[in-house]
Amino acid sequence: MVNSYSLLAELESFLQRRGVEVDRLTAEPMIKLMIDWFRLAPIDLVESASSADALVYRTGGWSEGCATGFKLSLLRRIIERSASGSDTEWFAGITLMFEPSGYADLAPFKAVSSDWKSIDGFLQAIESSPAFRVLATAVPMGVMVESGGLR
Repeated sequence: MVNSYSLLAELESFLQRRGVEVDRLTAEPMIKLMIDWFRLAPIDLVESASSADALVYRTGGWSEGCATGFKLSLLRRIIERSASGSDTEWFAGITLMFEPSGYADLAPFKAVSSDWKSIDGFLQAIESSPAFRVLATAVPMGVMVESGGLR
């Protein structure tokens, strides 16, 4: 059964096998790493044909209290549909956080790919996004491996 903990464990295991030091990632290698995880590591925890496996790329500013920043994330999202027809979304991925001062003009952006066969088009959408072009090699102020779920 898939849940946020099992999906996070799959990501952490993949990172460990690759010898990745997460806190040293920049956008370019992070994106390639997450795409490799999607392509090369099918999630065996998905039990039903009504489940969906996708990558979600998101960029945008964030604010929490007096803290602000700019986030660039690539998350793997598993959607499970129950017999009653309700969906549960589980995700795990990597988020890079940047100092917001130089990125206030970058508009939020989101792209989703559920087909590993056409992942090259998805990668092209990421690489042509304004945030990626600016932040591809920039050093983030923080890196998070994150997971969660929504019903």
